[in-house]
Amino acid sequence: MRRFFPLLLVVLFGCLPLVRAARDDERLSQLKDEIRTLETMAADNASATERSRLAYRLELLQQELAILEKRQALEKQEHALRVGHNLSPREQLRETLQSVPLDSTVAEGRLRDLAGRRVTATADRDAMYRALADLPRRAVPADAAAATKRATLEEKIYTANEQLRAIALQQVAAEDEIDLVHQAQVFRDRIRTTDASGRPSLRNLFSQRIQLMGESDTVESLKERIVNLDESLRNSEAALGVARETLGKVDEELQLLGQQTGFLRRNPRVEQVLATEQVRKNMLGERLPFLTDQVEALRKSRDLLGIRRALSELQGRYIEDQLHELQAGYLQLLYVPTAATLTVILIYILLSRGLLPRLYKKEGLFLARRIGRYAVVSVIATVVAIYLIEDIALLATTLGLVSAAIVISLQDVFASFFAWFAIMLGRKFTIGDRLEVDGVRGEVLDVQILSTTLVEINNWLGADQPTGRVLFIPNHFVFKSKVFNFSRGLPYVWNKLDLTITFDTPLVKATDFFQQVLDDETRADFELARNAAAMMERHYGVDDADYRPKIYTKIADSGVTFSLIYVCHYRSSSTTRSRINRRLLLELEKHKDIRLAFNTLTVLASTTPVESPPPAGPVTQTTANEVPTAELGRGFSQLPFAIRVKGQ
Repeated sequence: MRRFFPLLLVVLFGCLPLVRAARDDERLSQLKDEIRTLETMAADNASATERSRLAYRLELLQQELAILEKRQALEKQEHALRVGHNLSPREQLRETLQSVPLDSTVAEGRLRDLAGRRVTATADRDAMYRALADLPRRAVPADAAAATKRATLEEKIYTANEQLRAIALQQVAAEDEIDLVHQAQVFRDRIRTTDASGRPSLRNLFSQRIQLMGESDTVESLKERIVNLDESLRNSEAALGVARETLGKVDEELQLLGQQTGFLRRNPRVEQVLATEQVRKNMLGERLPFLTDQVEALRKSRDLLGIRRALSELQGRYIEDQLHELQAGYLQLLYVPTAATLTVILIYILLSRGLLPRLYKKEGLFLARRIGRYAVVSVIATVVAIYLIEDIALLATTLGLVSAAIVISLQDVFASFFAWFAIMLGRKFTIGDRLEVDGVRGEVLDVQILSTTLVEINNWLGADQPTGRVLFIPNHFVFKSKVFNFSRGLPYVWNKLDLTITFDTPLVKATDFFQQVLDDETRADFELARNAAAMMERHYGVDDADYRPKIYTKIADSGVTFSLIYVCHYRSSSTTRSRINRRLLLELEKHKDIRLAFNTLTVLASTTPVESPPPAGPVTQTTANEVPTAELGRGFSQLPFAIRVKGQ
């Protein structure tokens, strides 16, 4: 308790100015009344001597009044300065913490001593319980010694219980003292930490908010404990008062009983009661210090909890003050990122509406605006990261705890995200390019962060025309699939047209004919392809191919197959094929000796007479490609191939 005398003195001395001010006000009022009375008496008194004496006394009272008024003015000024000095919650908290000890060594030693005393007192009480249990439950009326012994044990047990309760309350007070020292040290550390971390951030804001909520909860808990302690203190004080009053009554009763018995007047019953009451008096005398200790321990616990509550309230006000400063600083910190964000957005709008339409058209404009939006987001993110680096670090730390699970569950998303950079930086393809991915062909409509949008080409149409369906393909296909780009490098692709002529068609004439048609129809495409191939050669350093029309032949089952190899733009593949086909059909009408082959069946005519009519039913083929003429029936008119009859 002595360690907390300075703090209690601070509280008392804090109240002394108020008491002194009230006393001075009362004295001022008395002086003014006396001065008015003396002035009235001096005016009414005709004696010069009496007036002189009253004037001297009046002068003294006026001097005292002036001194009191001046002292009150100085005290008011000092109080105003003290109030102005204590306006800062931080300073109030620091001044209060100076009154709390820096360590709890004494309290911890006292707590260990109390623990040993409690063990000893508990053992003594248990021994008395066992001794009481060994006594008979009802003593013989004449056995006064047994009755006195039982009463003595019962009173000693009661006293031992009060002693244990006093030790327990003293232990609680010592623990409260230790908690106060530790809490004060925590508050000192918080003040130093808060002073060191002055940069506003979400981390500090959340930390201050959590600390403020914690201090509010602590204050409410301490309020409840103080209320309970006040109730316990009232009960203990009442019990102490009852014990003192009982002790006085026992003294009176002992005096009365002493008058009823003596050497000449022996009364065994009165002597037994007298012995019992004497034991009771002795036990009450031993019990009073323990009851007093209980009251003192409860008062000490209440005072310590009151100090802890005051510290928590001051800490709460200090944290609240710091929270307001951090909020104001954080709002000021957001001014630059906000202004930078608005400026970047405004610049992008001006460029997107004014400059980009002059530099790009259609797909290029769309892609430029898309990349511009991504650039705006990147710049804004960079500015925010620079000014809010602590918040970004907090977010990164939080996400780092679950990053493994996120990467595993969202691996395709991350792959698509990084694939976008590969597409943009590597220029794999762009809007308007024709791609073929996993057998699906389409033209690129849009390239977003996570997916690429295509409009489907060909499919069931069998021609290079859009089908009307739109495909959304995750960007990670550039890492996992083969991607064919028809637009990059050389936009001219090789095509093949197969034609089969009969074996009896003049081969040289057919070859010249097909070569002529192919040269005429693809001359312009080959010229453009050679120019594009020259650019490819400069870029990659190797020749792509020999850009001339080519014709290859092979022997097939029903004739000679000519493979016409040519180039065309990837967008006009179907148009070029259709144009060559029409030219061939028109020219073949002029060259009757060049016949296109198809499935045929050669029938050899026979001059051998037929001995019997042909059997009914299907025609029997005698050889692979020869059937006697006599076996031809009317059913051949329904065959899905041509029949050629030759005579022998």
